[in-house]
Amino acid sequence: EHGESRADFAYGYTDAIRDNVCRPIVFPSYEGELSWLSEGREHQATFEDGLTFNRQRERLKTALLQETWLGPVITDAHAQLTRLRQQEQPDAGGLIVCMDQEHARWVANLVGRIVGTKAAVAVSDDPAASRTIEEFAGHKKQQWLVAVNMVSEGVDIPRLRVGVYGTNVITEMYFRQVVGRFVRMQEGFPKPQRAWLYLPKDPILVHYAKQIKAERDHVLEDIMPAGQRDLFGRVTVSTNEYMPLMAVARMDSLIGEDDTRGEGDAAVVPEPAVSLHQQKYELRDLHRLLVSAVSRSSGIDHRRLNAELIARTGSRVDQATVEQLKKRIQLLERWKERGYDGKR
Repeated sequence: EHGESRADFAYGYTDAIRDNVCRPIVFPSYEGELSWLSEGREHQATFEDGLTFNRQRERLKTALLQETWLGPVITDAHAQLTRLRQQEQPDAGGLIVCMDQEHARWVANLVGRIVGTKAAVAVSDDPAASRTIEEFAGHKKQQWLVAVNMVSEGVDIPRLRVGVYGTNVITEMYFRQVVGRFVRMQEGFPKPQRAWLYLPKDPILVHYAKQIKAERDHVLEDIMPAGQRDLFGRVTVSTNEYMPLMAVARMDSLIGEDDTRGEGDAAVVPEPAVSLHQQKYELRDLHRLLVSAVSRSSGIDHRRLNAELIARTGSRVDQATVEQLKKRIQLLERWKERGYDGKR
């Protein structure tokens, strides 16, 4: 219906944790003081500031292009990887997902200067990329892989435990594909085998991370006593006269921070549960941004888009349930990615 496919059977992250085949994942998120030039004006913002959709994309790109932001994030990610290799898994590896080939080579150079050893680079346009990934998967001493568009479901590197989300792709499908590269449980290593994916505190990425955390928490509540639970603790961007100027990273929060608690650690105050009202507010805010983005790219006005969304989901946005809001967001993301396919 409406060009949509529906699976007869769906097996997701929640099921995989319940079956003990997936690791829990933690998302350290990083704030930033960012400035850039766009359309003849200088803009300054943090990730907490409310911006239009295009300005949000420029803000994210600014962070990912500046050594003063990405450098500290990679430094922290490498410290976590070093700890894992020393204390839990000697062959643990890290992956940084980048925007494009030029960005990947710049990031690989940055990793080399921070870490002191060369990172492997795999980009989709390189015929040797598959061999690079295969060699990295079996090279127990090599610590970091830098990649572009090489995170499809076919890529299998079980030793990946730490990642940096260094791309401006912000669709939920792509984000979950990246997450999927880190969560495969391995035999022979102590559980829970936490994985870590370091993020910019972009509101859309944080929303996806919180959804995944909620899925994990839901299954842990079902299968584990409360005491044991505590132990678990490329997209088009408008670049018209755009130039990144400055970015300073600041560690802000751990999404899923209860994952970081060990038996000997001090008690961690759990994050308060998100109320239904707050959850709907965040989804509507994301929905609003996506409607504006699709309207600009397709030339379809907001009224026509909302009429199509009502026809496909059965509810107006102000009356929509959480599931209906998520359905709307999925449709909008698809339209933004592939083009609008509804009535005009």
